[in-house]
Amino acid sequence: MRNLHPLLQEYAKQVCRQVKARELRQEISEEISGHLDELWESLRAQGLDDEAAARQAIAQMGDTDAVALGLNRVHKPRVPWAMLSVLTLLLGIALLSMYAVQLSYGAGSSYMSGVSLFPKQAVYMAGGLAVLFALSRIHYRGLRNYLWAIYGTAIVFLLGAQLWGQQVNGTRDWFSLGLGLNLNSTVFSPYLFTVAAAGVLSRGYENGRTAFRQLVVFGIIPLLMFALIPSFVNLVLYAATFVLMLCFSGYGRRWVMAYLSLVTVVFLLPALLSGQDRLIAFLWRYRDADGSGYTYTKIDEAIRSAGWRGHGFGLQMDWLPSIHSDQIFTYLVYSLGWLFGAFVLLSVLFFIFHLIKAGLAIKESYGKMLITGLGALFAVQFAWSIGMSLGILPISAVSFPFISYGGSGLLAQLAAIGLIYSVYRRKDMIRVR
Repeated sequence: MRNLHPLLQEYAKQVCRQVKARELRQEISEEISGHLDELWESLRAQGLDDEAAARQAIAQMGDTDAVALGLNRVHKPRVPWAMLSVLTLLLGIALLSMYAVQLSYGAGSSYMSGVSLFPKQAVYMAGGLAVLFALSRIHYRGLRNYLWAIYGTAIVFLLGAQLWGQQVNGTRDWFSLGLGLNLNSTVFSPYLFTVAAAGVLSRGYENGRTAFRQLVVFGIIPLLMFALIPSFVNLVLYAATFVLMLCFSGYGRRWVMAYLSLVTVVFLLPALLSGQDRLIAFLWRYRDADGSGYTYTKIDEAIRSAGWRGHGFGLQMDWLPSIHSDQIFTYLVYSLGWLFGAFVLLSVLFFIFHLIKAGLAIKESYGKMLITGLGALFAVQFAWSIGMSLGILPISAVSFPFISYGGSGLLAQLAAIGLIYSVYRRKDMIRVR
């Protein structure tokens, strides 16, 4: 604090004690002290003694309670009401969807007919919302002190699951937590990698050697991990997210193009070539309509026959697999019609719009990069899942965010929203120079 008259020092202290934004107290103290010092010097020049000038300066500044109240109004926590409202709508659609799918499975004889999808998803949702609220209350900038720990946790998650995890549907991605609870390591890892990478990329371009090292550690090694599992979906999700973060990091077009070219040649083209049978089934689905192209032809049939009002709530649909997860949007359109499908699509667009709006409102670099990265993860998943459900993109294990069944996915997604909420909440509580 400046070398002020004791009365002025006490005034500044009293104001700052009442400022709720602790992060700003030092800056506000310096600003108030500067104003007081200027007033004090001006009054002394008019012939007042030191103490009289100090008291007159305080009188001109105003009552400490009133000044603090005004500062708290300006720097109060913000709530992204629009984004949270759309999220609430999507979660309501999720519960409605799970109830409809449970009725559909119950009317048939598939292995899912006895699974209580609706109550389980409600429990997962309650747990995810609790995590969302908890993360919204932490200071997101504190995560910068644990970037390597977060990055290491993602690596350990992936390696540990491959070595000691449970095998489900041919992949060893699951950790058992007891009490029937399991966590999917490949679901959480892209979010953890994104949080860590956002902290590094938010510092901007420093020099060529540092940039190369950061691209290898945060841009290539995670893709190697996903390729070795293998998990093509998460490889594409994270690669797209990292490219978008690079675009906003100040690294420049050359670095972005170099990274994108490397990823395409080393990861994407080999993956497409190794899965060319699935790609052929997607492109020429009616050549083998009862074999490799079966699911695609059934999706086409469901979408074309849905009409505006659909075939009925909870209708049995045992001829299309995974309607509780990967094909949830196909089922919603088929059973409830294109009116409801359009409503879901508009909800998704509004959600993405408010994510973009939130990102543009943030000035602090790490917060902006966090929203950019996590928002990209959501956008790519939404686009891929919807395109897949309409038969215009290849089928893969991509869930529809917030709506598809699954505890791990919902928990990771709501945790990501909690971090975005934390960033937005403090947008007026952090001054960026």
